[in-house]
Amino acid sequence: SEGQSVVNLVKNIVGAGMLSLPSGVAAFSGSPSAVVPAVALTVLFGLLSAYGFVLIADACNRTGKTTYQDAWASLVSPGSKWLPAFACFANAAVGCICFSMILGDCLSLVLSPLGLPTAFAGRNSVMVALTLVVLFPLCRLRSLAPLAKFSVLGNLSNVYICFFILIRLFDGAYALGGPLVAAAPVAPKFVAAAGSAWSTAAHPGVTVLLSMLGTAFLAHYNAATFFCQLAPDANGRRDERFMQVSVLGFSAAAVILCIVMYGGFATFGSSSAGLILNSYAAKDGLAIVARLCVAASLITSYPMVFFSVREQFCDGLGDRGRELWASRPDAVTVGLLGAITAVALRLTNLGKVAGFAGAVFGIYLIYIAPPLMALRALQRNIGEQPKGWKRTAGAVVQVMLIPLGIALGTVGTYQVLMK
Repeated sequence: SEGQSVVNLVKNIVGAGMLSLPSGVAAFSGSPSAVVPAVALTVLFGLLSAYGFVLIADACNRTGKTTYQDAWASLVSPGSKWLPAFACFANAAVGCICFSMILGDCLSLVLSPLGLPTAFAGRNSVMVALTLVVLFPLCRLRSLAPLAKFSVLGNLSNVYICFFILIRLFDGAYALGGPLVAAAPVAPKFVAAAGSAWSTAAHPGVTVLLSMLGTAFLAHYNAATFFCQLAPDANGRRDERFMQVSVLGFSAAAVILCIVMYGGFATFGSSSAGLILNSYAAKDGLAIVARLCVAASLITSYPMVFFSVREQFCDGLGDRGRELWASRPDAVTVGLLGAITAVALRLTNLGKVAGFAGAVFGIYLIYIAPPLMALRALQRNIGEQPKGWKRTAGAVVQVMLIPLGIALGTVGTYQVLMK
């Protein structure tokens, strides 16, 4: 249903990455007024990302294809079909590895005060147990629809995080003289802006926030899946329903990202940590619950990202892969989930790999491939095309998205290499 799709889409978009946004603002200003351009940029990137998401579904609708790479092959180039396939696979696989690593670190820290042996409460033990008991049952599902109830839990976790951040902003617990400010790892720090709020965005450090926002709304590797699994209307069409799902899903995600970014930065200013929850005191009871909510959010996001890994893997093997998935679905799931967990167990820092994957493949999936497919459909007059000013306006926006994507990819790659 549309409601299930909206819930799943919000959960697919919103993850632990939202907790880094306050540090993105701190990278270019310590003034509270910097949240004005930061929020405006977040809304803008949300709109552009939603547009790219809809363009992917439109390409599938025009070609009758059910995957991102098949739509690309039909509209752009069969010989380069591997490009979107690899981009989808790489982004999703790196995302799952990151989720496993964060969950292992987070939950082992939560268990550490209990004094349990490392064999039970250590990072690797927690990661393996979580994979076997929780992640595998969720990942072996064949459809996104049953995940809606779990996505509700994940979205409620994100809502709690938003309320927690706002509560700590307005109750003054971390303000000068506040009851928790002395226990915080670093004291909040603010500076007055030299000019208007918009002038703060002229600082070169704004590129850090731009690189974060460029892929903050990334769910495009699952766009074709969302479209194909959405129930058609009475006329047998999905396009209007998908548009509604996209608008609601990306709007809700934008609100959550803006709240976390605003609340975290307005509380700690230029002292905002790379993961904003690390800025709050260890003894802050509400912060402890928020850290548990992050774990719940990641657990409910994991299977949706894993779906893309499995789909791209099977599709990459061609008929053999589809036959393997049809005859031995659990074996495919166990193999892929085991490989991802094995990599996560061996790594302790995936920052540059994840950043590079987002800067290159994520940007390609959001801003470059979708408009290229739309422009090729327009050029070849495939499917029902808009007329008059709508046709011209659409083509202009699509053409502009491509150099924007290239610029964002360049900025993101630079930020990764400079770390």
